[in-house]
Amino acid sequence: MTYRITKTTLQNQLDRLNAKLHEVSHMELDFYRHASPLGSYRLIYYKGLHPATPRMTGKEMHQYLNGALDWVTSDK
Repeated sequence: MTYRITKTTLQNQLDRLNAKLHEVSHMELDFYRHASPLGSYRLIYYKGLHPATPRMTGKEMHQYLNGALDWVTSDK
């Protein structure tokens, strides 16, 4: 069974993350097709003016967002 990481999957994760962050900290998903044959993603903030992460593959971004969601929802 293969689990495909799609732009929709990543956007849903980012929407869940943004719901837990202050409005000033909201990020957007930027897809860049020309960086590699499969494309790459990065997170940007402040209306697309500043990159929050370097470009990474869909699988790497999926893991990054999973970690960010775990971090902001950790139980104390």
